[in-house]
This record gives sequence, C-alpha cells and structure tokens, in this order.
Amino acid sequence: MTGPEHYRREAERLAKQANHYTYGDGADPVTGHALAAEAQVYATLALVAAQAPAAPAVQLETEPAVAYVYRAAWGMTPLGTYTNSDAARAHCQADALNNSPEYEGGIFEWLGDESEPDDPYELLIAKNGADTTTDYTVTRIEVATEYDPEADS
Repeated sequence: MTGPEHYRREAERLAKQANHYTYGDGADPVTGHALAAEAQVYATLALVAAQAPAAPAVQLETEPAVAYVYRAAWGMTPLGTYTNSDAARAHCQADALNNSPEYEGGIFEWLGDESEPDDPYELLIAKNGADTTTDYTVTRIEVATEYDPEADS
C-alpha cells in the first residue's frame, strides 16, 4: 500500500469513528471531535503524498568519482598523507619547528599556484623581513577509484 493510499484509508476509518461517537451510538461528542480532527490530518497527508513528485530513478554513475589526498613531504621524504590540505600543512609546519630551531619566531606562508592545484605548495618562512624556502611541500594527489587501462597508453 502506498503512502497516499495508507493515509486515505486511515482518514476514512477515523472519519467513520468520529461520526459514530458524535452522532451515532458512541454518544461521546468530545471523542468524536478529536477523531474528526485526526481524520483531517490524515486526509491532508494523503493529499500531500499524492501530489508529491515521485522519487527520481536511481542514477548510475557514468564517471568514476574523483578523490584527492594531500601528501606532506620534506624534500623527498614523505611525512604523511591526509584527506585535507590543512592537516598536511600543519604536519609540515610542526616538523619544521621541531627540526629547525632557526624557524622559531618566523611566520609560515604557503606559496603555490591556485590555477594549478596539482602542483606542490611550498612552505616559506618569513623572518627578519626575508622569505626563505624550507623544502617542505604539500602536493594534491588524485586517487583513482578504478583502473583505467587507457591512462597507461
């Protein structure tokens, strides 16, 4: 039984009970009025459900989804792989402070080209009015969801 049909049948059942209590042998108009109000709610639900657009058909994925991870690295040494760039950047900055005391008191900045998101972002340190590179990078890497044999050709 569909939603509209269920609500319609329940509204009819409650309306019959309301009539029985209000005008019939039930002799309890208060209960009859309460049942009539409940029947109205179900009748409204039946109308709404009947007019609601049908759920869209299930869409099959025509292209594989694209996912990215962010690799934090110091030179050629990977530090970690993260699902967001902020975590990868935080790891680089913490590693730089832990291993290079000369960076203390400096301000970290990230240098990268937003129009080329797959190019590495480089960590710079601004200290005493000069920007210095640090060899720390964060690189966005696309994660394949399935094998594409044409990508190898």
